[in-house]
Amino acid sequence: MGLDTLGNLLLAFATMCALGALVSVAFLRSSSGTGMRSLSAYLTFGTLAFTTLAVVLIVAAFLGENFALEYVAYNHPTLVGPWAWLFRVSGIWAGREGSLLFWEWLVAMYAAYVAYKALKHDDDLGYAATGVLNFIQIFFLAALFIPLNNPFKLLPPEYLDPQTGRLLIEAAMNPLLQTWAMIAHPPTLFIGYAGLAVPFAFALAALFLGDTSKRWVQMSDRITVFSWLMLGIGIGLGAIWAYIELAFGGYWAWDPVENASLLPWLTGVALIHSMTVYRRREGFKAWTMFMAAVTFVVVLLGTFITRSGIVQSVHAFEQDPLSFWLFLSMMVGSLAVMIAAIVWRRDLLRGNDSFERVFSKEGSYYFNNLIMLLATVLIAYMTLAQSLPAFIGGGKTYGVDDYNLLARPLGIFYILVMTVCPILSWGGQGAAEFWKRAKWPLLGGTVVFGLLMLAFFTAMIPYYQPTGESLFWHHFIAVSGLFTAGLAVALPLYLFYDGARKRAAARDETFGVALGRIFTKARTQSGGYLTHLGMGIILVGLVGSTMFVETHELTIATKPGTTAEAHGYSFTVRELKETTEPNGDVVYTLEMDAKRGSRDIGVLRPKIVFPIQLQSQRQSTQKVALIQEPLKDVFVSFHGVDQNDAASVTVKFFPMQWWVWAGFIVTIVGSALAAWPKRQLQAA
Repeated sequence: MGLDTLGNLLLAFATMCALGALVSVAFLRSSSGTGMRSLSAYLTFGTLAFTTLAVVLIVAAFLGENFALEYVAYNHPTLVGPWAWLFRVSGIWAGREGSLLFWEWLVAMYAAYVAYKALKHDDDLGYAATGVLNFIQIFFLAALFIPLNNPFKLLPPEYLDPQTGRLLIEAAMNPLLQTWAMIAHPPTLFIGYAGLAVPFAFALAALFLGDTSKRWVQMSDRITVFSWLMLGIGIGLGAIWAYIELAFGGYWAWDPVENASLLPWLTGVALIHSMTVYRRREGFKAWTMFMAAVTFVVVLLGTFITRSGIVQSVHAFEQDPLSFWLFLSMMVGSLAVMIAAIVWRRDLLRGNDSFERVFSKEGSYYFNNLIMLLATVLIAYMTLAQSLPAFIGGGKTYGVDDYNLLARPLGIFYILVMTVCPILSWGGQGAAEFWKRAKWPLLGGTVVFGLLMLAFFTAMIPYYQPTGESLFWHHFIAVSGLFTAGLAVALPLYLFYDGARKRAAARDETFGVALGRIFTKARTQSGGYLTHLGMGIILVGLVGSTMFVETHELTIATKPGTTAEAHGYSFTVRELKETTEPNGDVVYTLEMDAKRGSRDIGVLRPKIVFPIQLQSQRQSTQKVALIQEPLKDVFVSFHGVDQNDAASVTVKFFPMQWWVWAGFIVTIVGSALAAWPKRQLQAA
């Protein structure tokens, strides 16, 4: 039996199990249907087993360099060495077909976990959610049988040497994907994408069963936070990858596929906050269920953008009309079913939704959700505008400046709302009570803002380059961002200090012990504070590294000793050398001594790589060199040598760049703390 036949049989068996599990759930409320409910769980395990075998089959083909499968031939890495096997494994998510199979496998894992919990507790809600997840899996499995999505297609025999098994064509993994980030960035994104199907499944299951209590939130909120966390990690790793490996001079370009990963992260923020109100106050019931559906739909929108060919992107795959209609029907159907179910159960969804005061936790959560939903709709519209009809403003492509014009003020306002939320109370409070809670954080924020303004004048303004935008508006947005960031940094630090001080006094503990107890006992709240702190730090980095970037295009003779200067830095050529990597890649390295004034700060080695599989086409990739300082990065990229033997080099200055990465780490730690399972923490 060939690999193609075996692989497609495994997918067929997985599909039959998912269909059987879905049918079995139909007996949920029948007194004679206990066995059928259990069968739905076991069949869900079967779907996972068969998709796992399909994944193992593809991985084995990559590890064995079996190019009989077209997908393996076109996505195998060319790297050699002790870690080459990791890049071979990463081939499963490197391309269109494998990434869809990998995504389905992750959905199968989440579905099996939900089924296990339902089987263990004989829980109707869990069984119903399992049914929804199996319905989702049927769509994903159906997509894998579409020719352009099928990872088990055979390579045309004329492309393969029958004696040696070697390829007779130039085909391999995209060189830009053969980096460390390829091992970590896509899987974390897909783990987040797949997990965000779970709250949608539980919300729909709760509506089907008429159980609108907070049980469905309690059963899915940890998975929701975990999935949102993994999605955030994936986005952050993608930004680092773009900054270091893609060499375009930044880390976010508002590309349609980049936007596709951001959209569920934004709606996920609203969903998590809505779940908090649902769980604690029995409020925002319909809103929470609606946001669960919207989050799942924008996850599907991401693969719709990537696979349908509806927009142009360097990350998008070949256009496929069948995928277009399949994923479009999934999106429209999911949202329509949720809206219909909400209308059907509207009498059961009445809860504590109203709030008398804007300055209340309910009010801040409400505005948080509105801002996230508005941002999602606007970014989605701008992303898809190039393919929309003219009568709704379509046919236009929006650039980076257009997105920034929207994102900067909206993002700053959102972080301001987010910052104020922890010092607001349920039901609101009067001005005197609010001032009592806010005065010390406001004082601390003012101090932090003062320090940030010092950095603004010394480390940002010197690198400002006019872009055609109003100077007043540009600096007003920057200063507003730094003021908001000052509050966002100061407030969680104050809350940690104040909480530990009060606990230490009440329980006769040392301050350090009390602070540690706050982190371990009230981890959801502490994780939220850390996440807010991280967002404040990121905002500082965003202001500096996107609004005050200075660029210098240098031409340097490659003769040793030649020097060029940029903003107080000098770069002296040591040599231009050509080397050949063990896998055949040809690398040109421009070695330069870097100085700041008269102080040596290191040797820079920006590179151009001509991958072996692309050498006949003279295509290349770049490896940048960085000087990382506390208040800025110096970013150096090498583009090639002209006919006069002069090297073309770009030097960019990114103020406050490391604040973006530091804030990202703090945000991830905070989110992980909030998502940490309660029982595991207590057992430790």
